[in-house]
Amino acid sequence: MSIPEKYLAIMNKLAMSLKTGNFSEIATISLGDLKLAKIHLSSDSSQPYYSLLLQTISEREKAAMGTKEEVKVSGVESNHAKNQHIFLAHRFAEDDLVETLKATIQKHKYFWAEAKRNDLGKISTDVLAKIKKCGFFIAIMTKQHELQGGNFTTNSWLIEEKGAALALGQRPLVMAEEGIERHYLGFLQNEDQMIYFNRASFSAKAEEVLKRIDTIYKKYLGQGLI
Repeated sequence: MSIPEKYLAIMNKLAMSLKTGNFSEIATISLGDLKLAKIHLSSDSSQPYYSLLLQTISEREKAAMGTKEEVKVSGVESNHAKNQHIFLAHRFAEDDLVETLKATIQKHKYFWAEAKRNDLGKISTDVLAKIKKCGFFIAIMTKQHELQGGNFTTNSWLIEEKGAALALGQRPLVMAEEGIERHYLGFLQNEDQMIYFNRASFSAKAEEVLKRIDTIYKKYLGQGLI
């Protein structure tokens, strides 16, 4: 089935924005058209411009919710900081980083959960249930496609998992590899939820993240909020 010209034009605008670094053209596209473009262009889901498309949709949706605190969904109660379980969003190709983080989590007497390999490419009900159940959410965002100028995109599936966490009232902590273009990392309630790392510093940064989580959990516990 051929792609309508309207969505090919959106594709070209996204691709050109990545080349030039000028994203003003994207700002003129309505959220509705972006969502339809996501459907029509889904066969290009591995392309850098498609990651930008998903990221733009996610940021527009979060901005429309208009809140800096926990993103609330009708009928959904947030479990943020209410238990010691941590959902890990990551690429399965990053085994070394993931195992380092899991070991750090266990060292601090916390527990981890993650998606299954057969969940790749979709946010299944199982993934949503795990995210909702956990008290914390950590995403490890690593470099994927190289952009003109030397920076990189990151994995679009992780962006969607982070968006799901926000919608379930989480305050995600994002461990972002140095070199990823900032707008690909997406919406957060506060910039201090972003922790940058390189391969040499990851272990120390993982320790920093767990200490931060432990402080938040103990604060909630001490205030009787759990």
